[in-house]
Amino acid sequence: MEITVNGKDKKVKAKTIKELMTFLRLDPEKTLVSVNGEPVEKGKFHKTALSEGDKVDVFSFVGGG
Repeated sequence: MEITVNGKDKKVKAKTIKELMTFLRLDPEKTLVSVNGEPVEKGKFHKTALSEGDKVDVFSFVGGG
């Protein structure tokens, strides 16, 4: 399936946001996600389905000082 992640087209086999996080090697606990402009709660990553053509924005938090 092809989706857009942070403005870049990607072919992925992920069916849910949780699977997408694994594919992208991101920690779901340190990540905010929106699909087609709608924020998704962390607790719903495992059951929020992705569809062909979805636009996903992923924001990761990094520590620093």
